[in-house]
Amino acid sequence: MVAAAAEIRHWTRLQTLGRGASGAVVSLAADAASGQLFAVKSARAPSAASAALRREQAVMSGLSSPHVLRCIGGAGEEDEYHLFLEYAPGGSLADAAARNGGRLDERAVVAYAADVARGLAYLHARSVVHGDVKPRNVVVGADGRAKLADFGCARIAAAGEPARPIGGTPAFMATEVARGEEQGPAADVWAVGCTVVEMATGRAPWSGVVDDDDVFAAVHRIGYTDAVPEVPAWMSAEGKSFLACCFARNAGDRPTAAQLLEHPFLASASNEAKSTWELKWVSPKSTLDAAFWESEETDDDDSSPAAERIKSLACSSFPDWWDCESSGWIDVLGGGGAETEAVVHVARSAPSKVSSAVAVPAGEMGVGGGVVSCL
Repeated sequence: MVAAAAEIRHWTRLQTLGRGASGAVVSLAADAASGQLFAVKSARAPSAASAALRREQAVMSGLSSPHVLRCIGGAGEEDEYHLFLEYAPGGSLADAAARNGGRLDERAVVAYAADVARGLAYLHARSVVHGDVKPRNVVVGADGRAKLADFGCARIAAAGEPARPIGGTPAFMATEVARGEEQGPAADVWAVGCTVVEMATGRAPWSGVVDDDDVFAAVHRIGYTDAVPEVPAWMSAEGKSFLACCFARNAGDRPTAAQLLEHPFLASASNEAKSTWELKWVSPKSTLDAAFWESEETDDDDSSPAAERIKSLACSSFPDWWDCESSGWIDVLGGGGAETEAVVHVARSAPSKVSSAVAVPAGEMGVGGGVVSCL
């Protein structure tokens, strides 16, 4: 287990894993004393990105679940802030699908969906809403379990807590979120269904129905029509029934995350750690795990220094854990005057991520100001 942030005094940045749209950089790092691997999200300070990292740390610091990525802590330097996180060697669920030819079979979908539901049940019991559940934001740990990650859009849904702007990724937004009404636990349940669709098909929900670059068309279709994401025809009857529950357009008609686990589609999924062969990816637990990096033919007496093994690790290939680098964000301004003025951050890459305080007059589509970008 990686040491707490207070004990991480000297560490080495090994390789960049991704870049957030607001400037945060995600890197693989190693503790100089123990060689243990962890992930670090860094942002220039003071900045909106560093403030977002502090908010993310505040939400994650009190969480402890095998289905939630562990937050080790945070540390500030003169001009930079770092958020230390557990390293998930299996990459994201999107990476898992890519390694399997683009999509996962139903057995794997069930196992990972159950893990996501367990993670959400844990969060919701503590009044935490994730706000951006999707395959890119769910990672696979060393034990093979899926873990919820990237809490940049998370919120505390409890009385007395300050309101946060509605945010997330449009293709994974629930109907009530697209309309700007609320973003509670039921919205996470809708996103579970969207995550299952992407795992099963290799494509984001609404692909081929709405232009990937047309965020407003996607939001309108989700919030103001009777449409729901297309259900894969090859899925079992239990799978189709499960998705129908997740995609109930009325938030009050959706089951809770805990109730999802009782659905026949997930009821058979084990909560045990997956065996290593199910990961289909092997990772060292430490930069000092020399046996991983050395050939079986390596002489037993060869014990290179830890610094050399760290250098070797930095030159190795790793899964694309947070694939944010391709997001080219732009600002889109809506109509002014009596209508709601919108400032929407739109990623040209699909699926786009947008966050905003949404205020929609009855029967109309609109996105209000007060933008908070999710990392």
